[in-house]
Amino acid sequence: MLNRQEGDEAMNSTKQLDEKSFDFGFLEEMLASVPDGAKLKTCIQCGSCSGSCPAAEGMEVTPRRLWRLVQLGMEKEVMEAQNFWQCATCALCEIRCPRGIPLSQIMTKLREYYTVKEGPLAAMGQIMSILDKARNITGDEAKNRLLWTGNLVMKPNESLVKDKASVVYFTGCVSSLFPQVYKIPQAMTQVLLKAGVDFTLLGEEEWCCGYPMLGAGQGEKALAEYANHNLKAIKQKGAKTVLISCPTCLYVFEKVYPKVLGGDLGVKVQHYSEYLVDLIKNGKIEFKTDEAAVTYHDPCDLGRKSHITEEPRELIQLLPGVKLIEMRFNRDQSKCCGGGGNLEMLNAGLSNEIAQKRVTEALETSAQYFLTTCQQCKRTLQNAARKMRARIKVYDLMEFIAERIEEPGGGQA
Repeated sequence: MLNRQEGDEAMNSTKQLDEKSFDFGFLEEMLASVPDGAKLKTCIQCGSCSGSCPAAEGMEVTPRRLWRLVQLGMEKEVMEAQNFWQCATCALCEIRCPRGIPLSQIMTKLREYYTVKEGPLAAMGQIMSILDKARNITGDEAKNRLLWTGNLVMKPNESLVKDKASVVYFTGCVSSLFPQVYKIPQAMTQVLLKAGVDFTLLGEEEWCCGYPMLGAGQGEKALAEYANHNLKAIKQKGAKTVLISCPTCLYVFEKVYPKVLGGDLGVKVQHYSEYLVDLIKNGKIEFKTDEAAVTYHDPCDLGRKSHITEEPRELIQLLPGVKLIEMRFNRDQSKCCGGGGNLEMLNAGLSNEIAQKRVTEALETSAQYFLTTCQQCKRTLQNAARKMRARIKVYDLMEFIAERIEEPGGGQA
C-alpha cells in the first residue's frame, strides 16, 4: 500500500502550479491515440496501480503520481520521470484499475511520445539497429535460427523446413537463438512429429515478430515491415494455421498485425497450449504415468492479454499422475516474471528482483516443478531460481509434456 505522504504529494501537486509549465495539448494528443485512453481523466488516485506494479520500487515516482502529472498536463515532469521505461507492460494495473483505464497501453504510448520528443534511449537505439540489420534481437545470422535443430533425432523422411505444409511453427527469436531455451522448440517439434502433424518451420525466412520495436517506443506502424514479411513467408508455405510458443509473438500476431496490415491475416493463429489439447484428446499422443506436483505461472501476454488461462491447465490435467497446485496469484491476477516490456535490457537488476519474488511465491506451494508457457518467463524465472538456490525445477510446459510421452512398448520418447 502507498503511504499517506506519497498520496498527499500526488493529490496536492496543484500547490506548485505556478512553478510548472503545462501542455494540455500533450495530454489530449497522447490519450486520444490510445483506445479508451481518455478514461485517465477519471483517475481517482486510489493507488491500485502503484500497489500492483511489480516494478514500482524501481521508478522515480510511483505510477499513481505519474498519472496525476499526466492529468495536469505536466509534460516536462512526465518525461523526466521516465516511469514508462521501467514498466514491464504486464498489465496487472489494468486488471485491477477500478476505472478500467488502459494504463499499460498508455505507458507504451508514453515511450513512443518520449522517443519522438527526446530521441530513443541508448539501449533502445541499439536494439533497433540490431533488428534493422539482422531482423532478430541478437544480431545472429539468419542461418543460426536453425542451430537448435542440430541434435534432433529424426527419421530419414522427416524434414523441419518444407516448401509446403498446413501448419507453420513460428519459433520466435528467444527460442531460436538463446541456447538456454532450445529445449522448448525441440520439445515442440518432437511432439508435432510424434502426432503426425503436417508442419514446417520458416527457418531462415523467419523474422522477429517486431515487438521489441514497439517496446522501444517506435509505435505500431514500425511493425508493418515485419508483419508483411512474416505473413508473406507463411502464406508461401500454403499454411492455414500458425502455431506459436511465444506469448509475445502471439500477442503481436493477434493484436498488432491486423491493425498495421489493415484487416484479417487470413490464417489461424494459435498458442501451442490451445492446439495440443485437441491432439491429446484425439489420442494422437499418449503419456506415461509420472507422479509429480507442479505449479503454473501464467505469462502476462498469454493470460491477461490473450486470455488463455485454462488451456495450459487442461494440458497439465491430461498428464497421468501430475497434480497442479495453484499459486495465490494466478490466471489474470498472475504476478509478472520481470521479463516483459524490454525491462531486462533496460534494468536487469530490477527484472531479476521481480523474478525472485515470483519464484518465492512458487516455493510456497511446495511443488517440485514450476511450469510456464513462455520462453522468456522460463529464462527469467530459471535464472532467479538459480541465484536463490531454490529447490524447484523451472520448465516450460512444452518440455514437461515431451518428457512424458509414452513410446510403443512402454518406453519414453
